[in-house]
Amino acid sequence: MKNKGYLSFSSEVAETLGIECAIILNLFKDNKLDDISSYDGFLNSIKENLSFIDEETIKKSLNTLIKFDLIDLERNISKTDYGIKMPGKSSESRVLNTEWGPSDETIEIINMIDVSNEFLSLKLKEFKIYWIERGQKKNNWNITFLDFIRREWVKENNSNKGLPYTITEKWFPDEDVFDILNLSDITKDSALKYLREFILYWKDKGSAFTTWNSKFIDHVKRRHMMIDNMTNNEKNKKHLEPGKYTQDFQTRKNDDTWANEINLE
Repeated sequence: MKNKGYLSFSSEVAETLGIECAIILNLFKDNKLDDISSYDGFLNSIKENLSFIDEETIKKSLNTLIKFDLIDLERNISKTDYGIKMPGKSSESRVLNTEWGPSDETIEIINMIDVSNEFLSLKLKEFKIYWIERGQKKNNWNITFLDFIRREWVKENNSNKGLPYTITEKWFPDEDVFDILNLSDITKDSALKYLREFILYWKDKGSAFTTWNSKFIDHVKRRHMMIDNMTNNEKNKKHLEPGKYTQDFQTRKNDDTWANEINLE
């Protein structure tokens, strides 16, 4: 075993593939592994250096590094660049629009995290809605999106998933919510008008739930019903109000044409 010391690793690799992958890659890069002639030799060398990490995690991390060609056991090629390429910044700051999409390089990095396409699609919509409403200019939307996906994916796979949680400004209802509301003739655009007030109310309350989607459905239905009732009341009020006279009071007082319409015979 090579000289022991402090472990170091790339923060970019750790953020993308996990801290275990980053540590193993750094051991390989710094030639601190005794036997890299075979997979088993590689595995045993890592276990000697990282006795505090269980074997299954080491295997999984090693396979990930091999999968993304950061370690090549067969050819044993000495590489000079072991880092994860990060998306570049734009030369000009701009606001996000509905047509924006992450670059191919960003998608390539996200694929390293094994994020599902369904999750990525949902979070992309959430990301765009949040930043379009803010209207903020940035020159690094790809990096911002990548950081957002990393955080959300960690939360998605967190051991606390399924437990009650407090709502945040970035919360967004599932697509199923809008399908359910459509059954009550409430469109997605109409429902989203109540999203900000819903988040603000529950954020101030600080309550934790697992049923935010259901609560949002109830909130939208109540608000929609209130608006309908107010509209109907306004219409009824107009029917009950007296109309405007077309003649002044004195003219109306002297008018006896109404008597001609009465037949006393």
